[in-house]
Amino acid sequence: MFENLEQDYQRYSKAKGNILLYLYKAISRDGFRAMVFYRMGYWFLNHGMNFFAGMCQRLMHHLCHCWINVSAEIGPGFLISHVGAIGIGGGVRIGKNCDVRRSVSIGGNFNKVDESGRTKPWIGDNVSFGIGAVVSGQVKIGSNSIIGANSLVTHDVPESVIVVGVPAQLIKERWSEDSGRKVV
Repeated sequence: MFENLEQDYQRYSKAKGNILLYLYKAISRDGFRAMVFYRMGYWFLNHGMNFFAGMCQRLMHHLCHCWINVSAEIGPGFLISHVGAIGIGGGVRIGKNCDVRRSVSIGGNFNKVDESGRTKPWIGDNVSFGIGAVVSGQVKIGSNSIIGANSLVTHDVPESVIVVGVPAQLIKERWSEDSGRKVV
């Protein structure tokens, strides 16, 4: 739990943290406070302390104005840029160093199941979600992708692309520096 929280903290502040800096960030930044409640709730849930996990989830909802189910799997370095009306459902898997903004919703699509039995989205590493983006159903979003503001993602998204619109459509490829091409 503390290793992931340390990486979350690094996304909010480039300085090395100690317990006093963590407390200061948790008090002053709603996004980091939400991640503290999520990490604690996830730890409690995985150690069979369901009551405390539920309390962390409810405190996050009331004190941070977002709802992240503690049964979601969120990698280290998660950044909530703008808190408010964020909803991440249980069973969602999010990779490391992802960031979300205000009014992002990520979750299942009314018990629809894919061929592998998945019902919730799987999101790769370094994915960025614009304001109001919605990811619904058993989709996979590739690493290093950008989901544009107010986009609705209902189908798989390949790696290193930018998608926008309702429904979300690929508008541009993000190319890596390793291949000698431009990075957007």
